[in-house]
Amino acid sequence: MKRALVLALVILTIAISSFATTITVWFSWEGQKEFQSIVNKFNRIHPNIHVNLVYIPNMIQKLKITISSKGYFPDLALVRNDDIGLLFNSKVIYPIKNVKAMPAFYKSFLVNGIEYAYPYYADVQVVYVNKAIFKKASIAIPPNNWTLSLFENIAEKLKKHGKIGVVFQDVSPYFFHSFNAAFNNGKLPEKNGIPIVDTAGTLKAARLYYYLFNTKKIAVSYQKMALIDAFKTGKSGMMLMGSFLIPDFLKSGLNFTILPYPSLDNGTPIPPVFDSKGFVLFKKSSAIEKFIDYVTSAKMEEKFCGQTYKIPANEKAMSTLEKENNLFKIMSLSAKKALILPTSKIFKEAYGRAISTALNLYLNGQLSLKEAFSKAQEYINSHK
Repeated sequence: MKRALVLALVILTIAISSFATTITVWFSWEGQKEFQSIVNKFNRIHPNIHVNLVYIPNMIQKLKITISSKGYFPDLALVRNDDIGLLFNSKVIYPIKNVKAMPAFYKSFLVNGIEYAYPYYADVQVVYVNKAIFKKASIAIPPNNWTLSLFENIAEKLKKHGKIGVVFQDVSPYFFHSFNAAFNNGKLPEKNGIPIVDTAGTLKAARLYYYLFNTKKIAVSYQKMALIDAFKTGKSGMMLMGSFLIPDFLKSGLNFTILPYPSLDNGTPIPPVFDSKGFVLFKKSSAIEKFIDYVTSAKMEEKFCGQTYKIPANEKAMSTLEKENNLFKIMSLSAKKALILPTSKIFKEAYGRAISTALNLYLNGQLSLKEAFSKAQEYINSHK
């Protein structure tokens, strides 16, 4: 009798699973283990829905290949906001309705005023501070509302103590975006959807770079991994980088903290880049809606982002986390004044290369400031 009951339960389980709806999700970046835990819990409480999580090491490359080959798309995928333009132009994703999230998240996935992804989490640029070095140099940790002048003064003091003031990449658009926007009324200038890089504000931002890297020599540029190493090993007192490094630094036991980007001396914020991720839909169903509702709920976002030190799109989750942890408070402050990058194809394909080349030519003395950025504008215009 007992054996028959067990057999019946096995048959029933197989029967239920055979009728279960399968959802395939492509996932990338940090937090694979933490997200898998959330998926497993969803599968347990929804026996008629099975979520198959597939980790994709290079999401945009995978999507481009799938588009060009007209291959198989999943039901949904986690993407960066600046990949939305490619997916929109390829007509492979559905628009989204009734999104509730922080304003920065909502703006991240808009195309022609329509939302094309469910916001999930974000990283934001911050200033990393090596507390041990600051203490040794008798430098006080500045307040959250600090200015560019104070930033420069601290970097100079660090240099006098034999340290690099600040490290970040001098020709990387990822960092230049923020300074460019600060001198252009808080946004990256464009005209009729075409990025403009030879404005007076952009040239001011480039001059500031020359001052920091070449004149005062309080900033030093390295490639990404060398940047991180210079900060972790105590060669530099400050570093500009995304908040995604926080878990690594905590795990290593590094004595550090973070600060928001400073403001210009006239009070204009230097807006940090907001690197947001969201779920795009390649298919629509009630099962997919249930899964989205579950993972973007306050409880689940608090769980995922609390473990991975991400900014949750869910405002209730963010409110809870920033009350519990000062690092989340700084990330929240940064997110409120963050820069949302355009999602257009021309920005993705031409802007970054144009800026990087112009900065390289100018900072290395190969071209004058105006010549370098004039050629950058010509390059962008050729991609219309």
